[in-house]
Amino acid sequence: MATRQKEHLLLYFSVFAAAIFRPTLAVTCNPTGPCSCDMDDGSGTVDLTALAGVGSPAFTGDAQKWPDNWSYNYNPCTPFDMSQCFGVAVCQVNKDNPDGESYDLGTQDNVLFAMDGSTLTITYNAADFMRHSIVNLKCATSTTFTVDGEDPSAATTFYFTLESPECCPKGGPQPTGPGPHPTGDPGPGPTITVSISVGSIMCIIFFPTVAIYIVGGVLINKYSRQREGRDVIPHLEFWSSMPGLIKDGFLFVFAAMPCRKKGYSEI
Repeated sequence: MATRQKEHLLLYFSVFAAAIFRPTLAVTCNPTGPCSCDMDDGSGTVDLTALAGVGSPAFTGDAQKWPDNWSYNYNPCTPFDMSQCFGVAVCQVNKDNPDGESYDLGTQDNVLFAMDGSTLTITYNAADFMRHSIVNLKCATSTTFTVDGEDPSAATTFYFTLESPECCPKGGPQPTGPGPHPTGDPGPGPTITVSISVGSIMCIIFFPTVAIYIVGGVLINKYSRQREGRDVIPHLEFWSSMPGLIKDGFLFVFAAMPCRKKGYSEI
């Protein structure tokens, strides 16, 4: 019976340790401009400057996923004017009244880069923050702009997809799929550099160690030493006395301080 309990204890401890030390890396893209950012994993820079129109939208389309009676216009990097939209990145225009009804769906002044899984997205907010546009960037061999439209479950949020070689991190993985390589020569593979600070290393070591100490100690006390209740806590007497020891240490240091003011002696 004791042998089986020890086997179960070892199994629980191994599974817990594997979960704690499983590596997880969250990639982000740090903005360097209204249409460019640097991947923090060292895979390269995404820059849409080559796709930007001058004074007019580079991309125009109709909603495909959620059809409506509007046309959508998008220009990365530089603002444009259209109908009642002024200095915008995305403009929604009524097809029946193109000169009289249009809405700002986002400006280059309010840009947020984020990772949605493995897909890089750019979120544009209107000047009044009433409407929002989310553009999914996909690395591809040719340039295509697709309008999904306004999400019925998230009113005033509009979705778009931009596929292009310019959406590929420069110096990172090259686009895959049919067609010629955008540069003609794939060249050498990417060099990925991951840097981590000393503080991050200390946190990575400290917190898993504490967790393993607590969980491992509880399992050992419960199944190997047959303890119950508060007694399953590892080194219970030591941790119970810790607050008092800390208090005594502070009182000792405070009492020894030479800068403490002493009262006047009575005459």
